[in-house]
Amino acid sequence: MFGSRMGTRRRSLVAVLLAMCLAGAVGVLTAVPAAATLGDRPVITYNLQGATSGNDSKWTTVVAGYARRADIVVLQEAGAAPPPSAPGTAPMVIPAAQLANANAGNLPNIGVANQVTHTQWRSGLANLDVYFLQTDPNTNGATGQQTYRGGRNNLAVVTHQAAAAVAAIPNPAGGRATLGLLFGTTWYFDIHARAGTHGSDAPALINAIRTFVNGRNLGEAWAAIGDFNRDPGTLAPPAGAARAATGLPTQQSGGELDYAVYTTGAAPAVTERLAGASADHYAVGFGPIRAAAEPTQLFTSPSGDPVPEAIENMQAGGVLDVDKQGTANLTPIVSYDRNGGANQSWNVNFYTDTPKQEITFQGTQSGRCIDITNSARNAGSGTTLSLYDCTGQPSQRWVPLYLGNSEYEFQSVFLPDLCMNLSGGQTDSNNKTTAILYPCDNTPNERFVFTPTYTRATSNVPVQTPPSDPIALEAISDGGIIDVSGGATANDSAVISYHRDLLANQGWNVVPNTDESVSFRGVGSGRCLDIHNSTSAVSGRELVIYNCTGQQSQRWEPEPQDNGTTEFVSALDHTLCLDIAGNPQNPDLGHLDVYTCNSQPNQAWFYTPFDPDGAPTADQDGPDDSGVGGDTFENLTVRPPNPGTPAQRIAYYTSWSTYANAFYPKNLATEGIAGRLTVLNYAFENIDPVKLTCFAANKPSVSDPNSVSGNDGSSDAYADYQKEYSAVTSVNGKADTYSQPLRGNFQQLRELKAKYPKLKILVSLGGWTYSKYFSKVAATAASRQKFVSSCINLYIKGNLPKLAPDPAGGTGAAAGIFDGFDLDWEFPGTDLGHVGNFHSPQDGADYVSLLKEFRTQLNAVGGGRHYLTTAVLPAGPADIAQLQPAAMSQYLDFGTVEAYDYHGAFDTHGPTNAQAPLYDSPVSPAAGTGFTVDASVNTLLQNGFPASKMILGVPLYGRGWTGVPGGTTHGLYRSVTGPTAAFKYSAQPGVADYKELKAAGKLTTAHTFFDQTTDSAWIYDGTNFWSVETPQSLAFKRQYISDKGLAGVMLYSLESDDPTATLVKAATGTG
Repeated sequence: MFGSRMGTRRRSLVAVLLAMCLAGAVGVLTAVPAAATLGDRPVITYNLQGATSGNDSKWTTVVAGYARRADIVVLQEAGAAPPPSAPGTAPMVIPAAQLANANAGNLPNIGVANQVTHTQWRSGLANLDVYFLQTDPNTNGATGQQTYRGGRNNLAVVTHQAAAAVAAIPNPAGGRATLGLLFGTTWYFDIHARAGTHGSDAPALINAIRTFVNGRNLGEAWAAIGDFNRDPGTLAPPAGAARAATGLPTQQSGGELDYAVYTTGAAPAVTERLAGASADHYAVGFGPIRAAAEPTQLFTSPSGDPVPEAIENMQAGGVLDVDKQGTANLTPIVSYDRNGGANQSWNVNFYTDTPKQEITFQGTQSGRCIDITNSARNAGSGTTLSLYDCTGQPSQRWVPLYLGNSEYEFQSVFLPDLCMNLSGGQTDSNNKTTAILYPCDNTPNERFVFTPTYTRATSNVPVQTPPSDPIALEAISDGGIIDVSGGATANDSAVISYHRDLLANQGWNVVPNTDESVSFRGVGSGRCLDIHNSTSAVSGRELVIYNCTGQQSQRWEPEPQDNGTTEFVSALDHTLCLDIAGNPQNPDLGHLDVYTCNSQPNQAWFYTPFDPDGAPTADQDGPDDSGVGGDTFENLTVRPPNPGTPAQRIAYYTSWSTYANAFYPKNLATEGIAGRLTVLNYAFENIDPVKLTCFAANKPSVSDPNSVSGNDGSSDAYADYQKEYSAVTSVNGKADTYSQPLRGNFQQLRELKAKYPKLKILVSLGGWTYSKYFSKVAATAASRQKFVSSCINLYIKGNLPKLAPDPAGGTGAAAGIFDGFDLDWEFPGTDLGHVGNFHSPQDGADYVSLLKEFRTQLNAVGGGRHYLTTAVLPAGPADIAQLQPAAMSQYLDFGTVEAYDYHGAFDTHGPTNAQAPLYDSPVSPAAGTGFTVDASVNTLLQNGFPASKMILGVPLYGRGWTGVPGGTTHGLYRSVTGPTAAFKYSAQPGVADYKELKAAGKLTTAHTFFDQTTDSAWIYDGTNFWSVETPQSLAFKRQYISDKGLAGVMLYSLESDDPTATLVKAATGTG
C-alpha cells in the first residue's frame, strides 16, 4: 500500500460500440456493471430547438439547470455542435464503420466514418460528459448536397459520468439515427422521430433498438426517450416494453410528443412535466427528478427572519451598491461609500444542490440578483456585474472561498477561474467603482467581508464576534474606520473617521479588562483610544490616543444593539458613547468624540478585519460565526455539515510500527483509537516465492526501491509472534515470557481483541512491497487452492511454524485472532507496481477467481461463522481498467479505494499538486486526467462496484517537494527541485507523517492552506510543500462518503497520526 503510485497520467477513454443492426455486425463489450434503471437515474428529455436564443446560449441558460436536476439529460435539436470543451480537455471523436447502403437509414459520413463526439463541458464547477450525434443532413439549398455538418436537428446527451458504452443505431425508416449510452445494465437512447409523417419512423427505430439490445444477449434493459412526434396512444410498444408519459401536452402549442418507451425492468418511479424554458416544448422528467434548487437564507435572526448584509470590499471599504439606486435588469453593480441605502442591502441565499455550497446576492430593494452581465455572450475577465431576475443560474452563483480573518473571495460558478473584483482597484470609497470579473488572485480588491446594514429592521440579531486581532472598527452610518489622523503616533494625536486605506493607524488590538470593558490599543502607535482631558469629560469632548494606563477614560463597555452592531459606552461616564461628531455622510469628514448615548447610526460600530499587507492568514478553525442565526459560512465553506460517523471505520496497523516508531498495539487503546474502529488490518504478509503459499520466516526486506528480488522470501516472524512485550508496552499490562507459544504483535492483537470484542482484525496480504507473486498465485485453480488453504492454516487456524531456536509457535497458537483477510495486490495486469512484479493480461479475471476461492474456503472453515474478505481497489484509471469490479464485488465484503498517491515526489519534475484531491480543478496541471477521488469512485461505480461495499481510503502521511516558489498560490501547482528531506520515522524523501509535520511546527495557520475547489489541504513554508490531510479536508471526505452512500472510510496507516489521534478522530467522525 505505502509507496504505491498511480498509473500513466492519461484520461480513461469510454468503451465504444457502433451498433450495426444490418448484417448482425454488433460489437460486444466486456464486464457488465450492476444494473441501473430509468427508475434509479433521474432523466430529463427536452427538445432544445437550437442551442441559442438571440445572443444567449441555451447550454448555459437552460441545459445547465436541467443537469443539476438529473443524472442524464437527453436533448433533441441540440444545435450545430457540442458546447465548448472544458479547460484541459479536448473533444474525442468516436470512430465507427460506415453502414452498408442497403437502407436509407445510413448514418452520416462526417469527413471519415466518425459519428459521435464525446467531450467534457464545464457547467458551474463540474465537468459534465456530453455525447453529440450529427443527425441533421443540413442540405445545401443550391446544390442539394447533404453536408452532415451543422444544422440544429442533432442529438446530444449530457451525463455526470462517462458511459460504459456508446451506440449509434440507424433508422430503418430513413429518419434520424438514435444515440444510446450504457449505464449499468440499462441503455438510454435519445430519439427524435420525424414530424412531417407524424412520427411514422418511431416504431421502426424502437424495433431497431430492441433488436440491438436483445441481440447482445446480456440481459440488459433499455429506454428510448425523447420527441416521438406522435401521440403516445398511437404508438404500440413492442413485446416486453411499455410507455411512460405524463398525460399532459408537452408542446406548449398542444400535443403530447415527449415521453419514453422502456422495457419493464426499467420502469420510472415518476414521470412529470417540467416547466417550459426557451422552446415550444416542455421538458419531461423520469425517475426521482431532483427538485428545482430553492435557495435558503444564509443570515437569519433567531426567529428565522432574513437578515440582510452589506458586502464590504477590503481595499477601500466600499460596499456593493446598485448604481443610482436602480432596480431594473442590467443596472450596474458598483462599490461605493456606505450610506445606509436599500440598494446596498443584500439577502445572501445559499444552495446545496451541488457538492460546493454556492450563494447568490439578492437586493432587498430590487428583488433581483447580482449576475454576470450578458453572461451567455462570451463573458470573461473584465465583464461587468449587474442586476437581473433571480433564477439561480450559474452566472448568479458564487462559491465563497474563505481566506482567513472573516474575509472571502467570491469565485464565479459560471467561470470558475474568475472572481468578483473591483475594476482597477478602489483606493477611495467616495469614487464609485464598477464590479467586474477578474482572475482569482487574492488581492484586496477581490476580498470581501459580510457586515451589518443599518437598514435592518429591529430583529434581535446577536452582535458580531470580533475577527482575530488586530481589527478595524467601522461605523455603520458612513463606513468610516477609526483612524489616527495623519498616521501620528504621539500622545494626544487626534482620532478621526476615514475610509479604509490598509494603513497601520487604522488597526486596533482589542484589550479585555477585568470589568468586562475593553480598550483599543493602536497597531501603529501602541497607544490607547482615550478621552482628551478626561478629568473633565463632557459630551462633545474629542478623542485622542494616549499611553495605555487602563484608566477609566480608556475603557469602553460594549452594548449590543438589536441590529447586530455595538454601542461603546464610556466607563468614565455611562451617559457618553463613542461617536462621530456631526454624523457626516462622508467617511473622511468626521472626528471622534464622546457624546450623549442616543443609539443613532453614528454611534453604532462593528468589527472588521485589519490586514495591512493584503494577505489574511487562513485560520484552521474557519471564520467566526458572524453573530447571526441560522447557517453561517463556518459550516458551509470551511466546515461542511457534519455528516456523522461512517458505518465502517477501517485502519491499518503496520507490523514495523513496533520498532523505531515505538507505536504498539497498546497505543490503539491508550490513544482511544481501537474503540473508534470497526476493522483493523494488520499489514503486511508476504508470499513464499517458491511454494507460492503464505509463510513465516525472519528475513528483512531491502531498502533499495529498485531491487527486483530483494524482497523475495522477506518476512518478519519476530515482530509477528516472537518479540517479547514488557508490562509497560503490552495491552494488558503483563510482560510476555519466553516460553509462551505466542508473543509479539499477534499476542498483543489477541489482548486488544479481548478488550474490544466488537473489533474485527484482518491480516493483510501483499501491499506495495509484497505483491510480486500474486499473479502466479492466481493463475491456476491448483495454485489458488493451495495458496488460500495455506493462508487459512497459518492465520485462521493459527498453526504457526516454530522457527528455531525460538520456541514460539505451534498448532493453534494464533487461532481466534484474525477474522478474515485483506488482499492488497498492487497492481493486477500492469507494470505500475513494484519493479519486478509479475503481471499478466489474465490478472483481472484471475483475481476474481482468487477472491472466489477465498470466499469458498472461508465459508467451508467457518462452520456458520462469517469470515471477512476485503481487497484494496486501485484509484488510477489505467489500474482500474485491468479489473473486473462488478465480478470482484460478489466475493468481497468491502473494497477499499486507495484514493491517494495521485501526486507526489515520484513526479520528479513536479509541479506540486494535491496527493488526494477530492475534486478536479480547472487550473490544476492534471485537470481532466481522472486523478481525483471523485473520478476514481465514479469509475468504479460505473464499472459495477456497489457503493454499499465501497470504502474510501485516506492517507495519514503527506507527500512533499522542495525548492518550491510561492507566488499567489502559496506553492500550489508550482515548479520543484526535488523531494523534501526524509524525516526520522517515515524515513523516505518526499514523505512525512502527520505527526512529524506537527512536531516540526509546520501545521500552523501561517503554513497551512486549503483549496475549496479540490477540497484539499497543503503546507507551504516558503521552500517546502507537503500535500496533507487535515481535519478540515477529512470533514469534506466524510461528507462525500455520506453523499455517495459509500460504506465507510479507511486510514493508512495509524503510526503516522499524532499522539492525540487528530486525523483518526476527524476521519471517523468520532472526535
